[in-house]
Amino acid sequence: MAGTPDDVSRAMVRLLAEGDLDGIEALYDPDAVFVETSGVSTGWPSIRAALSGFVASGARLELKDAVTYEAGDLALVHWSWEVRFEDGGRLEGASAEVLRRNESGSWVFVIDNSDGADMIGRR
Repeated sequence: MAGTPDDVSRAMVRLLAEGDLDGIEALYDPDAVFVETSGVSTGWPSIRAALSGFVASGARLELKDAVTYEAGDLALVHWSWEVRFEDGGRLEGASAEVLRRNESGSWVFVIDNSDGADMIGRR
């Protein structure tokens, strides 16, 4: 159970490193939206397909600084992050995530925009 909105992202990093897509599913609302520069995925089957590519690449995600704003059962979280690729390459960015506290009290992604501000001006 993710007790805080930040816990969801930390769990995501751990589960991605483990390749545990079944575990990651519990971090998302069934109708969640996952946004990245290569496209938008809606609903778990589509999100799983997008994340499968990341897991298969062997890349490692590291979260840096975060800021979180809560309003009742909603939260907005921004993380700075770095991805390290097996070939030594690196990529940095920032996310924009909207989470909701569900009936069990756990936080889940409703919108997971892994590329944050890079999406401004894209459709």
